Amino acid sequence: MFLEDVQILNFRNIREMRLEFAPGLNVIYGPNAQGKTNLIEAIYMLVTGRSFRARSERELVPWLVEDYEATVIRATVTREGVRDRFLMSFNLTQKYVSVNGEPLRRLGELLGRINAVLFTPAELNLIRGIPQGRRRFMDLCLSQVSHRYLHELQRFDRVLRQRNVLLKQHRERRDLANELAPYNLQLAESGAFIMLTRANALAALSELANRFFARVSARDEFLQLKYLPSFEIGEEPVALAALEAGLLEALAKSFREDLLRGATSVGPHRDDFVFLLNERDAKLFGSQGQQRACVLAMKFAEVEYIHNQVGELPILFLDDLMSELDEERRRALLANLPSGTQCFLTTTDLKLVNDALKPERVFRVQEGRAYPQ
Repeated sequence: MFLEDVQILNFRNIREMRLEFAPGLNVIYGPNAQGKTNLIEAIYMLVTGRSFRARSERELVPWLVEDYEATVIRATVTREGVRDRFLMSFNLTQKYVSVNGEPLRRLGELLGRINAVLFTPAELNLIRGIPQGRRRFMDLCLSQVSHRYLHELQRFDRVLRQRNVLLKQHRERRDLANELAPYNLQLAESGAFIMLTRANALAALSELANRFFARVSARDEFLQLKYLPSFEIGEEPVALAALEAGLLEALAKSFREDLLRGATSVGPHRDDFVFLLNERDAKLFGSQGQQRACVLAMKFAEVEYIHNQVGELPILFLDDLMSELDEERRRALLANLPSGTQCFLTTTDLKLVNDALKPERVFRVQEGRAYPQ
């Protein structure tokens, strides 16, 4: 997969930018607060339809632009020899997305059209943060490679909202347990598929991540990603039918608790996973350097996992990767960038990259403008 070019108009501090990229390593450098991350953010919106660091498009609209009409992002992407043209435009009131001139009805239709893996300093929250962030990581990764996973996830979320409304607003009904039965069945069907897919994917990611971790870590340590479902699912491997029956039983058992809470307490929306270093929780026992290495190893594993699933390497975005790594880790990391992947790497110091690698394209960013070197 190869991002050939991008055009950005009126995105944060980027007034207008047109760039052509190389299929290998593209380095974007310059001082802080000049627009390096803004460029990555704009491109990545074509992957998911949303910003990875803003809750609303209002935050992406440039300030003090008198003739502002819309923000526009255009890109050309080659996948398996086929070129696709992407367009996203939005302003304060509406949003439009198309691929090859065909409008998309929902943002979810973007997922999987451009496969990509993103690392930013905020990714350390995958270890330090709340379970929701780890579930979001799994959902985005799997939705890129499986249309069925995305479908079942959307179905589960829809039914879950309906069940929770009944629990909150109709808890006094005598026959509420019977009314919840069809919702439980649908949650069990979709939820079991989601959980089984996550469990299998996490097992594969764990093996791949440990390999990458061994290459970038200076210590003899073993990295494992361990799945933590919201209820006991038994010994692996677990059959889909057995998992569906187990979730249905868990929903029935949690009825009284759910009634008190006004929310569903078991299911994939309560799942989590943990990073283990030598079988110890990296959140509690890992140093900041170890945690950073764990997340990077998982991101590189994600590249290989997506490649294995769809047969083509995803695009890799590495934002501000170099700033907190010592020289040894930096060299090890750059030497082990996934081979054959188109990579976008931002840095404040070009020398940190040039000392280890020869980038194919280099862009200096200053005050929202990019200058090819």
